[in-house]
Amino acid sequence: MKKITLCMLLMILSLQLQAQITNGTYTEEIDERIKNLNKSTITSNILINRVFSFAKINDFNQGVQIDTSSYTHFTQAWDELYRASYIKNIIKENELDLILESRKYQANVVPIGIINTEFHEFNFGTKLANTNVTFNETTGLFANIAGKNPFIKRQTTIISPLVTRVTGNTIQFKTDHLFRLYKLGKQIKTLQLVTNGSIYNLISNYNFNTSTFSTIYSSSGIKTLRFNITYADNTTKTTYANVYVNMIATTLAKNSTNTSELLPIEADDDLAFKGYELGDQLEKGKNEYRIYYSDASKTIDKPLYIIDGYDPGDTRKIEREDDGHDVSKESILELMSYDHDKDSITPKKDMIKELNLLGYDIIVVNHTRDSIGSYTVNIPLYSLNFTRTIYRDAGSDYIERNAFTFISLMRHIKSIQQGNEEAVVIGPSMGGLISRYALAYMEKKLAETGDNAKWNHNTRLWVSFDSPHQGANIPIGLQKGIEYFADELDNKGGQKFIDDQLSRPATKQMLVNHYTNNSNLPVGAPNFRNRFQNDLDNLGMPQNLRKVALLNGSMSGVLNGISEAQYLQINTRIPIFGSSSPIIQNKFYHNTNKKNGSQNYLTFNAGGFYLNFLFFKIYIIAQSKKYSTPSSKGSYDIAPGGYFNAQSELANEAQGSSFFTIFGWNYWRTLTTTAYVLDPTHSFIPTKSALAYTGSDVLDEVIGNKDRHCTGETPFDNYFAPEQNEPHITLTTENVAWLKAELDVDNTDKPLPIVYDTKMTGNISAVPGQNLTYSVTDIGENTTYDWFFDVDGYTGTNIGGWRIISNNGNKIVAKAGSPGLAVVVCKITSTNMCSSSVKYTYVNVSPSSDGDGDGQSTCNDALRFSSNPMRSNNSLNKVYIDSDPCNGNFALEKTYKPEKTYYNISIHNVYGEIVYSKNKRV
Repeated sequence: MKKITLCMLLMILSLQLQAQITNGTYTEEIDERIKNLNKSTITSNILINRVFSFAKINDFNQGVQIDTSSYTHFTQAWDELYRASYIKNIIKENELDLILESRKYQANVVPIGIINTEFHEFNFGTKLANTNVTFNETTGLFANIAGKNPFIKRQTTIISPLVTRVTGNTIQFKTDHLFRLYKLGKQIKTLQLVTNGSIYNLISNYNFNTSTFSTIYSSSGIKTLRFNITYADNTTKTTYANVYVNMIATTLAKNSTNTSELLPIEADDDLAFKGYELGDQLEKGKNEYRIYYSDASKTIDKPLYIIDGYDPGDTRKIEREDDGHDVSKESILELMSYDHDKDSITPKKDMIKELNLLGYDIIVVNHTRDSIGSYTVNIPLYSLNFTRTIYRDAGSDYIERNAFTFISLMRHIKSIQQGNEEAVVIGPSMGGLISRYALAYMEKKLAETGDNAKWNHNTRLWVSFDSPHQGANIPIGLQKGIEYFADELDNKGGQKFIDDQLSRPATKQMLVNHYTNNSNLPVGAPNFRNRFQNDLDNLGMPQNLRKVALLNGSMSGVLNGISEAQYLQINTRIPIFGSSSPIIQNKFYHNTNKKNGSQNYLTFNAGGFYLNFLFFKIYIIAQSKKYSTPSSKGSYDIAPGGYFNAQSELANEAQGSSFFTIFGWNYWRTLTTTAYVLDPTHSFIPTKSALAYTGSDVLDEVIGNKDRHCTGETPFDNYFAPEQNEPHITLTTENVAWLKAELDVDNTDKPLPIVYDTKMTGNISAVPGQNLTYSVTDIGENTTYDWFFDVDGYTGTNIGGWRIISNNGNKIVAKAGSPGLAVVVCKITSTNMCSSSVKYTYVNVSPSSDGDGDGQSTCNDALRFSSNPMRSNNSLNKVYIDSDPCNGNFALEKTYKPEKTYYNISIHNVYGEIVYSKNKRV
């Protein structure tokens, strides 16, 4: 057992149970416990036990196993050494980042960082018989034993790339003395980098080699770098580090012949925006876009815009090949593709290409990261001054500023457009809010000024694609867990995630429950969430166009989880305790779906564990528990809606790798980690939010049983929702077909909103005279249910032996008629729907109990018709089909009007419902 075992066990203990005595940070607690110890023997100035070492500096490269570093691990280690030092003669980790940023390396350059220094750790002994300290059970403090040193000196060497990924075909490696942390201990005499079959000398005879070393990898992926070290005493060590290399693809862009380059757009002077923070100034936004023309003329005559959603850091580019794209993510074009055959092996269909074939010129907008200023940075320890660039991250910037930039793009496109065809705007996710704000703002300004050139958006259709019109959700348990690691344990990755993600303007505008709210109820970020929602609601929806919503959430009340259930547990066994290594359990729970009461419910419980050693019971880390109180709306975590898999991503990163990343922070491989995903997803965009629903605020209410446009409970003219919840921003064969029908400007018979839960239930096989029950869902008051039968093309309530025995509105009992195929029909008319709805089911009546043995009709096809006469050059230009039982009309109707070169094709089912309609100008 390692000597460190007892020291950590005794760190925060009592004979029965020793709680924290400072109520401060981890470092403050340790300092208080050891304040009476003589620290003169800590000649390195660094006592690593003063910090909770996520980097596990006391074990790293100590000969136990092959240890591999990375940029995140390296910077975590640097930060821990800084915080563990008594005299701050080491630059801070954020200063290291600033120096690295000041070098302005190209995307293909890998700077190498080197930590090589002594440190001290506890040496309290391994058993009571040889302890090197005494412990006062009353005060909870340690004291020296004469002649014994409670500290031991060690040395660590950690070498790593100072980037997580590089992009290029030729990768360059550089060293810089500013990226070295060395105070005391054995110096490095020689250092070799071994990668891709080549050896490069980074340090020779104690001196840095300032040359640049280059290599060409054969493929993209994680590259493991080996470092061979020779110290001043001629001892050697080998260590490793990882970096991701992204090769630049040599293939051309999709449809590259008819594709523009990436083009910049900056907001016009009259469209600057001032943020919500004190001191914010009016500033103009910037973005970029690419045009996918419909033909080789490369002119825009039929514009269709697609606006990207939330993308902090601009790591999701329009195309995978674009510089700066994170290869672990789908590009915007890939997000706009769909699985058309439920087969993961076959390629997805490219919706943008399909829209090109329909004549649309597609303008795809990406949110960029651009410089907006600079300031001077001073690092006194290095006597270093340099200018730092300030960047604006449009992918997480204020929604209003991005909206104003989009208005400027629309103005520009209108100025170069051939003709005056009205545009289509598709806004996925946050892009739906950006486009909503832009279009509504333009209408407002047009009404005020009458300036058509500036403010007429000339748009006929706006598609909101699973957009959070009433807010988005990331489980508060996850947010509080990140906050706990960042604030209470000083984890740099957690702090970075908070800075780069949770604290961004767009995040604070959209999240309905934000970790900063200091409330057990779902409350957004102060001065952001309510302000934005109020401004958005006051501006209203755009009116001078058709507006439709494509949802990924169910309208049938289908939940995304179980109320109060634990959805994730990450167990981490810390190796520094030898065979008695404890397990730290981090548990995450869904918010309660109870809608009344005041009892608090657990959402996050992190880090606490007890450990028995001899007769001591020790509490190593203080637990952190966060709670929620029932809301009248129910649980955002499990509400029906487009879902995201934050907990699954966290767990996947946590298992089976040398380093696992939890929202940006990395753990060293000797941490034995097991993740248990009990529920893989959470609600991200609640269905009612995507629908901008104005009825009841209960999130899990069944709302798919009525046409909510007709009831006035959604401002959208039409919408599409799946029966089951889907991943956020998912295209399917069904919703793409719906979208294309909406895009068809000549189609006057737009598809009505699908009303689920009104499907007919009942027998599909019977024998003559059998009593059968059929029903449809009761969709409310002011509704009539007209039941009848269709037998051999004849309809009625008593026909072919079929008759209604009892009728209770949405439910009947019928007696089956003569053998053959019959149809039970219910025509529903209600003020809850824009038009009547017909529900029906086929029933095969067999002459005996089993008829032909399978109880199924041998001719169940509803429609049968000849091959397309246009394609087969049939001069008669006819389609043959059985006559329709409804009023003698034909099931397929085709009209030819040569004077207008205009075709109309309509396909009806056997009850007169239009199942397909197409108007085509030729």
